[in-house]
Amino acid sequence: MTGMIRDTDKNFCAILFDVMEKSGVKDVVCCPGSRNAPLIIAAAARVGLRKHNVIDERSAAFMALGMASVSRRPVALICTSGTALLNFAPAVAEAFYQALPLIVISADRPEQWIDQDDSQTLRQFEALSNFVKQSYELPAWGNDDGELLWYANRIANDAMIEATSRRRGPVHINVRIGEPLGGKTLRTCVAPRVIEMISSDGIVNREIIRGMAEIVAKSKVMFVAGFLSPDSRLHKAAGELCSLPNVVAMTETLSNLHLPDNACGVDSVLTAFPEEELDAISPDIVISIGGSLVSRKLKEYLRRNRGRCEHWALGWNHTTSDCFMSLTRRIEADPARFIHQLAVVTGKIIEKRHRTALQDHDSPLDYSDVWKTARLQAKAVKQKYVDDAPWSELKAFEIINEMLPSDANLFLSNGTSVRYAQITGSRLPHASYCNRGVSGIDGSCSTAVGGAKMYKGTTVMVTGDMSMAYDVGSLSLPDIPDRMKIIVIDNSGGGIFRFIPSTSSLEEREQYFCCAPILPLSHLAEGYGWEYSEAQDAVGLRSGLRKLFGSSRKGILRIVCDGELGAGVLKEYMNIKVKK
Repeated sequence: MTGMIRDTDKNFCAILFDVMEKSGVKDVVCCPGSRNAPLIIAAAARVGLRKHNVIDERSAAFMALGMASVSRRPVALICTSGTALLNFAPAVAEAFYQALPLIVISADRPEQWIDQDDSQTLRQFEALSNFVKQSYELPAWGNDDGELLWYANRIANDAMIEATSRRRGPVHINVRIGEPLGGKTLRTCVAPRVIEMISSDGIVNREIIRGMAEIVAKSKVMFVAGFLSPDSRLHKAAGELCSLPNVVAMTETLSNLHLPDNACGVDSVLTAFPEEELDAISPDIVISIGGSLVSRKLKEYLRRNRGRCEHWALGWNHTTSDCFMSLTRRIEADPARFIHQLAVVTGKIIEKRHRTALQDHDSPLDYSDVWKTARLQAKAVKQKYVDDAPWSELKAFEIINEMLPSDANLFLSNGTSVRYAQITGSRLPHASYCNRGVSGIDGSCSTAVGGAKMYKGTTVMVTGDMSMAYDVGSLSLPDIPDRMKIIVIDNSGGGIFRFIPSTSSLEEREQYFCCAPILPLSHLAEGYGWEYSEAQDAVGLRSGLRKLFGSSRKGILRIVCDGELGAGVLKEYMNIKVKK
């Protein structure tokens, strides 16, 4: 795609058609209207698309169905707002049951005008939801907002992947468009970002693996792992990949991957160096696995460098997850098998190049060492700061991390607990868990009780006082094992609100956000048959943890900290840099 075209001035509409054309759409069936004018202008401007004009939407949709049936390619279908979309329904239903990839694109008015007696409006979003694989919506937003244009690209990519992957079928994209509608602009043709889908039944083709390994072997690679269930096969495979000299691991505490070189010290290293130094060692490729990340620092770092790297997301995802805004490949495969194969083939390529002296001065083979050095420096800075810090949540979590039994299963509540564990968790337990799917504080302790019933070793729940109060009913659950231990960080409410920028300086903070709960833990423990103790300093905490972990009964340890002081300690730590 080169040169200039006279295109719609609605950038998000242009992006939509750029991605569709690049992803294999050759034919577009257009139904006339006014609200869909930007969509038709975009289709008309692209000479690589064959346009078929049909007045009646019902016939148009069935014609598109026939085209997709014979060509076996995705066919796009455009209509205006109102009942026009509903006339597509019979053909779309047929396409759904025939597994044919129709890309239904409906124009719509901005959301604020729906159900306001404005002409030609009805509730269009998800109007075809029973007969499409997925429904999408592009809102009517600012034409030059970079983040929202990225969103349009992601939606277009996900729609094309969904329509053409696994069991194929129709998808619906509802595009809200504000006036004016007929505007045009001279646009330079630029190839859009298209996300490649590598789908398999678990085993990726060897030739595909070989091609990817060739790229990996000559690139600086960052392996990123969010929350994962413990998996010995995956653990071994990740170790193989991350042993390569051009691969660095960023594995969160909840990834349950116990890799060397302080791989889980994500926040420590990203906090310890200025942005320009970190940007100078940014990766060429990010290979990610697992669920959502706790580390805001890591997400910000990779998003900031998205123009320099590509992102390969590995695993069985239900949608196109583009957390770092640079996704180029979705790889649906058995993660352990894929990583093992990629590591083995990449290793052989690197070894061969080294033997034949094919590595040049830009070789990335010291990439792992660069990050290893940075981590060692960051770890020293963190350790000195924590050692010198006053009594606070940070100090308490460092002691908990130090004294936690190595065979324990650790459960963490959301909010402060999981973030402090991320900073201090250099010594990982048997396994770590947290409800990070949607990151709510509800039910976190009850989840831990359920986990304790399934594990014969010690289960430790670390929670804040707000989370504990929210789930205090967990103490009364039936048949709680005596090997269950609960540690409550009592910092007078939601401590995270004293730290995050959006709430930390609000005058309403303590009353409306931190909300210090009434939590009579000693009485609750007595009533429900738990051992109880408290700690208000480092000496008391060490003594309390020895008692808690040494007891044959289920127990609760309350750790009392000054929330205001603790927030200040954490803020100061996040601004300390390695001295050169």
